[in-house]
Amino acid sequence: MIELFLASALLPFILVLAWKTEGKSADTFASVILGLSFLINAAGTYEFFAGDTSKVYHAAYVSAGNLGEVFGATADVASVLMGFFSILIAFLLAVYSAQYFSQKNRAFPMGSGKGRFYGLLGLLTGATMVFIYATNLVQFAVALEIMAIAILYLVNFYGNAKTDALKAFLVLNLGVLLILGAVAVLGGGQELDKMTANNTALLLVMFASFAMSSQLLFYSWLPDSTASPVPASAYVHSASIVPLGSFMLFRVIQYMKPDDSTFWVLGGLTVALIFLMMIYYPLQRDAKKLVAYSTIAQTGVSYITLAYALLGHTVGLQIALYQVVNHAVVKALAFASVGGLAYSLGTTNMKLIRGMRKAVPWTSISWFAGFLGLAGVMPLGLFFSKAFTIMSTRHAKGIASWLFPATILFDAAIFLVVVLLWFRESFFGEPSDEAEKEPGLMVAVMIVLILIGIVAPWVTLDIVQKIAFMG
Repeated sequence: MIELFLASALLPFILVLAWKTEGKSADTFASVILGLSFLINAAGTYEFFAGDTSKVYHAAYVSAGNLGEVFGATADVASVLMGFFSILIAFLLAVYSAQYFSQKNRAFPMGSGKGRFYGLLGLLTGATMVFIYATNLVQFAVALEIMAIAILYLVNFYGNAKTDALKAFLVLNLGVLLILGAVAVLGGGQELDKMTANNTALLLVMFASFAMSSQLLFYSWLPDSTASPVPASAYVHSASIVPLGSFMLFRVIQYMKPDDSTFWVLGGLTVALIFLMMIYYPLQRDAKKLVAYSTIAQTGVSYITLAYALLGHTVGLQIALYQVVNHAVVKALAFASVGGLAYSLGTTNMKLIRGMRKAVPWTSISWFAGFLGLAGVMPLGLFFSKAFTIMSTRHAKGIASWLFPATILFDAAIFLVVVLLWFRESFFGEPSDEAEKEPGLMVAVMIVLILIGIVAPWVTLDIVQKIAFMG
């Protein structure tokens, strides 16, 4: 079984061979490779959940002296669930990209460069999957470095964002250095299943996670990185670098089982960050930037639940992953709708869009569902993960018992108000210009994401309840 997960992680790297291809050849190659990777992963997922889900499957491949294992693969409830959604979203975005990258795209017309994009997407996807199934901190660092290289070229894909690309690259490399610092502290204990409580190492990993997830002190790189093509931003925000930051900290807390001495470092900084995002929401005019700031806050919700896990509550781990998975689908949908606006209307500036429901009906439905979903409105999954977070963190210690739930509620309320104000301006009235016809594949991907977003929270709720502390 574990060989299936490893194959699904390594197969996307083959997409670097698409670098010089163009047109339908590039589209077909990318869809086949990522589709095959998804099918292999789905087979492994089915086999895992058909068996004993309490068992942890572990394969070691490379060791390095005193550091112990530096490359391996582990399959348990958390990695299998995260890996399945990550490769599924990567595949759907590759299908979406086949029509997004076109000369008909009014915002970003493109006649060549598809192969280069798919090569970088394959690099990013492969590193993401290797990260998810990682068994040790060294593997986290190496996979993150590969993702940083991919993001360097993706952010500057159109050749107009060198500074933004370099900023993202440097922040992520700071994350790599912090992980390696934790490796230096732990030595052979850097293997997940050999970890023991160590607050210094935990803090180093925590701030590495913050760098990846664009949290407090590091938050500016993510909004600037939206200069990358929309499908790339969608993957980074939903199922790759950003959620992997909280996933890495989830893993370390799950195995290390630290005490609660760092509770307020994690919880306090996250609350401050979410309140900062509330200030940024109303200031945004570009839909991509608004989605980016929501990503930072929504990832912050998973960090709040991880702070709750530091108090020894297993439910904190469970809801953290539940939040990450639900956010992945809703975020991919929101970005897909923003890409639809760019393609058909030539802009993502909400001040310039009128009559969206007439000009791009399917995209407008997806925009409405995705943005309301980010605010935590049913039927999409963030309603459930936020509700469970609020109910659980009410039992946190001291002022956290009201501060954590209040922060999540205020954030959802402010984002909802901002979305409804844009809805009033953009949905109604007459379109100011004739729109490009909505491409069928892009619409199909949006519909699939809506359906997954409705169904997934009901399926994954039972699954995450099987997660527990290790050791």
